[in-house]
Amino acid sequence: MIDVKTKNNYIWLFFLLVIATAMINVYGFITTPDTPLLLFVSLFLFFYQRFLKNESIGNSLGLGLAMAGMLYSKYHGILVIFFVLLSNLNLLRRKRFWMASLFGFFLFVPHLIWQYQHDFPTFRYHLFERNSSAYKFEYTLMHFVNQVAIVGITFPLIYNAFFKEKIRNSFDKALKYLVYGFIIFFFFGSFKSPTQAQWTVVILIPLLIFAFRYFIQHQNKQKIFIWVGLTQLLIIFAARVFLARADISPVFLETHKPGIWVKQLRAKTGSKPIVFMNHAYQDASIYRFYTGIQTHAFSTLYNRKSQYDLGDFEEKMQNKNVVAVSSTPIGEMVIVKGDKKLYRKDIEKYTTFQKLKLTLTQHEPVVFKNGKTITLKLKILNTYKKNVNFDQATITGFLQNKKPLKNKEIKLTYTKAGVLKPGETREVSIRFKAPEFDYNSGTTFRTGLKFYGLGPGYQGNSVKVSVEK
Repeated sequence: MIDVKTKNNYIWLFFLLVIATAMINVYGFITTPDTPLLLFVSLFLFFYQRFLKNESIGNSLGLGLAMAGMLYSKYHGILVIFFVLLSNLNLLRRKRFWMASLFGFFLFVPHLIWQYQHDFPTFRYHLFERNSSAYKFEYTLMHFVNQVAIVGITFPLIYNAFFKEKIRNSFDKALKYLVYGFIIFFFFGSFKSPTQAQWTVVILIPLLIFAFRYFIQHQNKQKIFIWVGLTQLLIIFAARVFLARADISPVFLETHKPGIWVKQLRAKTGSKPIVFMNHAYQDASIYRFYTGIQTHAFSTLYNRKSQYDLGDFEEKMQNKNVVAVSSTPIGEMVIVKGDKKLYRKDIEKYTTFQKLKLTLTQHEPVVFKNGKTITLKLKILNTYKKNVNFDQATITGFLQNKKPLKNKEIKLTYTKAGVLKPGETREVSIRFKAPEFDYNSGTTFRTGLKFYGLGPGYQGNSVKVSVEK
């Protein structure tokens, strides 16, 4: 992708650029969705450059393959396609570009089918369920700090090279649009919620392409970069050693924590499977990795859902004697993990049905008035291939404001659902008194299931609330 005749004389410079760039180095040993995203963005730009020179079937199919790969990796891939298209709207007139897009869509269809079969969980999360918070200036400030952090201490040289290098062709224009587009897009995103450094990591590819080209042509800047780049490389090397070795690290790091709390929890709970509560899907993964013991993360409305809501983790825990572990008091304290205390609750023959669907059937909005008794109809759908009973489950109500974030659990009175056969739907009536709450235009009400008193889950749909004064 670097169109410079003498580039083969500077392979050493290219490698120094890559391995001395902070986030590129990080993704050499940490695997997140951003890792394959970087791969497919690289492939997308590679085939796009070839496509601009030769609209062959091979380049078109390669472009479509890369489009699908970006979207499978992370939804941010749609932004890459959008900004490249924005840089060259003439693509809309080219049949082979439409062929590439249709091929990419065809490859992406299995994912859309999966979304449909599972009620569009990730779409609903990003569009409706993701928590937002009141704006703070530090969100926007940190967005720009992140653009420095993803590069590292070489950032003045890298960004200077990017700004100084001129646009020579349509491919260069696409690279520039990617950098400006991602930074501006997530700048506006910072007004809604905090942004994260990895959200703009794809801009490193255009930055490095322009920087490499610039340093080849400007020997004085190249010499400065070599010294700063080598310094950063030494810092990264030291950081990687300290991440791996707590015994020689001058500071206590995140990667050192599992070596302490996992051993302590294992000592207190033996070989029993663990059900982690309250945004603890990372703890569940870490504990399983270090001990080999079966784990599950139970998602509640106080936090967010995770992969544990989609896989068969719940099924593997059924009818086992387990220990529920939570940062909120649910029983005796078991260990101290960092700045949090963890509590335990022993459960015999653990039985949950997190994937039941509860649907409030009345028209929105639900009218609330402090102290007023409200009666609603609720449909319960058994999505399992076995009978479901409610011996260990309680239906509860949940009020929520997103800006500012406030939650209130409501005790409900309801008719018993009994036993539901596979695929069966049953309607029950729920009653409750509207509580005192800081109602606003963003207030919503939903229902959820509590098992063993551990917290309401995501089974119910969310409906808007209006307040009667």
